[in-house]
Amino acid sequence: MRRYNLLIAGLLMVGAGAYLIFTNPQALPLWFVWLAGPFLWYVGIAVSISGIAINVFIPGTARQKAAVGNKQRQQREIPVLHMRKLGPQGPMGLVREIPAMGGFIM
Repeated sequence: MRRYNLLIAGLLMVGAGAYLIFTNPQALPLWFVWLAGPFLWYVGIAVSISGIAINVFIPGTARQKAAVGNKQRQQREIPVLHMRKLGPQGPMGLVREIPAMGGFIM
């Protein structure tokens, strides 16, 4: 629930702004409704978008941070197949290693 506090606050601000704009309550002065309604509406939308962006792009728990770190470390490692370890001259019939795009040229 803690990760969604900013999103919930933004949605409440949008709701309060919409209430002030669309209902125009008689108990409040008109200048307050005209100033506070659009302010809450637009700032609430910005806060909601920020809350969504934080939830999507920033990992929250230690487990998620560890998973992101492991993924980045795996992306840095380049897997290499050492052909000489398979035999003295590599696998049978293989004269040299074929480049990645070489299969499309053949």
